[in-house]
Amino acid sequence: MTGKIVAVDELARAYRAAGAGAFRRASTLPTGQHEPISVHEPAIRRSAHGFSVGTTERVVLVCGAAPAVGTSTVALSLAGAVSGVARVVECCSASASGLAAASTAELGEVGEGWVRSDRDGLVIERRQDRVDGPAGLPAPAVGQRTAWTFLDCSWDVDALLRSDSWLSDQARSAAAVVLVARATVPGLRRLDSALGLVGEQRMVAVLVGTGRRWPRPLQQSASAAVRQLRARDRLVCVPFDAQLALSGLTPDPLPSAVRAAGVSVLNQVEGLL
Repeated sequence: MTGKIVAVDELARAYRAAGAGAFRRASTLPTGQHEPISVHEPAIRRSAHGFSVGTTERVVLVCGAAPAVGTSTVALSLAGAVSGVARVVECCSASASGLAAASTAELGEVGEGWVRSDRDGLVIERRQDRVDGPAGLPAPAVGQRTAWTFLDCSWDVDALLRSDSWLSDQARSAAAVVLVARATVPGLRRLDSALGLVGEQRMVAVLVGTGRRWPRPLQQSASAAVRQLRARDRLVCVPFDAQLALSGLTPDPLPSAVRAAGVSVLNQVEGLL
């Protein structure tokens, strides 16, 4: 049998269109009757701005109290700690990506500037273009359903909450928010400020760059709200790792201390969900 030769770009366009539902056939059943729902097409819930997740999918926002504090590392450690399939959605411009070198296999474009990759079974989605802010960030493509989705966001918390986007919807409504800060005196100030914006009742804090024993300046500068989080074990510390700081995220496994911190943070998050 002789088949028609199809160009690669045509196949790519057809794949993206199929993912968007362009080739779903209309029902031919009589009025009042409905086709059974396929067990291979799990039900989804969709936000007003187009962000969709499975009805049983847990969504956690991982947000930085300041830029470049390690949100991508924390998001990866959380995803690695879950049982079942998880994905990390990196919400920033391609030039600011911390996950570009963290995958073991690239899976290609999945629509509206998103690219998908695999990290030993963990799904990573990131941008391949420039994004000016949360309001200009398209919702991730509908794709493989996962048990958990971790939204890796390093935009300013105040600006995020005041924007009009699917990501700001999640920032305002997510049952669990992981807020990441540096273990410095200015870092604790930023953490305290962001804590007031997000709300303590749904937040777990991560302090990057220190162990459980804080230097005296950190202890003295911690606000009452931060001390209360720490007393409730909802503030997890991640020790400094020189190799990770030098090389950034790669396909190699995360350091054991970072993985252990991810397990601790996930336990706290599960208590909020």
